[in-house]
Amino acid sequence: MGNYDFKKQPSLLIQGAMDTETAYFIEHLEEHECVTIGNWQFHTGFLGAKREPVIISKTFQGMVNAAAATSLALAYFHPWAVINQGIGGGHDKKFHRGDIVLGEKVVPIGAIAYAFSEEGAGIDGKSFSLLPVEIFCRETGKTKKVTEYPCDGKLLKAAEQVKTKYHTGRGVIGSGDEWNNQLDRIALLRERYHTAVEDMESAAAAQICLSYGVPFLGVRILSNSIVNGEKFDEAVGIDGQKFMLSLVDQMREYSYCSQAGIF
Repeated sequence: MGNYDFKKQPSLLIQGAMDTETAYFIEHLEEHECVTIGNWQFHTGFLGAKREPVIISKTFQGMVNAAAATSLALAYFHPWAVINQGIGGGHDKKFHRGDIVLGEKVVPIGAIAYAFSEEGAGIDGKSFSLLPVEIFCRETGKTKKVTEYPCDGKLLKAAEQVKTKYHTGRGVIGSGDEWNNQLDRIALLRERYHTAVEDMESAAAAQICLSYGVPFLGVRILSNSIVNGEKFDEAVGIDGQKFMLSLVDQMREYSYCSQAGIF
C-alpha cells in the first residue's frame, strides 16, 4: 500500500491528547509517516492485523488544542470518521479505574450560564444551565445552537461488539476545560446530565465533527474514579489503545464502512 494517499483515500482519524494515549498506536503503525501541519503532527500508516489506514493525532490537552487539531485534520485528510479516545475521570460508580466508557453523546460541561443574583447574595454553584453552543452546519449552510453532541450510532454499536477483557459500557461523556474533584459537583453533573466520565477534549472534537458532518465517537478509559476512591493512574491509557486496536481490527466487518463504499 505504498501508494496509499491519505489525503484522498478513506482513513480513520484516531485522537489522543497525550503520549500515554497515542504512543502505543504510533509504535504499531506500519509504513509510518509523520505529517506536520502548524504545531500539530499527524501520523499516518496502517494499524492492526487487517492493516487499516489510520491517522493518529496527538491533539495536546484542552478544548482549544483539540478543536484546532480536529479542524486541521478534517480539512487536510478528510477522514471518514473520528474517534477521540483517551483517559478520563469517573462520575458513575458502576465504572471503575480501567473500565471503558463508550460515548452515547458528549455534553460540554464547561459551557454554562449562571442565573442572575444580586450583589452580596453569595455564589450559588447550582444555579446554572448548559449554554447553547453555536456551530455552522455544512448541510444547511446555516448556524445552529446545540447543548450536546451525539456520537455516531453505528460506530458505537461497532465498539460494543468488540471482544475484549476490559469492562465496557455505554455512557455520557462530560467534557470541558476543568478537572472536577468536588463530589457534590460530580453528583450534580450526574443528576442533570447523566455523565459517566469527564475529559478535556471530546466536546471540542465532537463539535467540529458535527459541524463538518463527519461521524464521531468518544471513548474513555477511566484513569481514576474519585466517586469510588480510586486514584489517578495515566498508565491505563495503554489499555485504552489496546481496546481501540481491537475495534480497528473489526472495521472491515463494520456495516457502516461497506455501506459508505469504504471497503
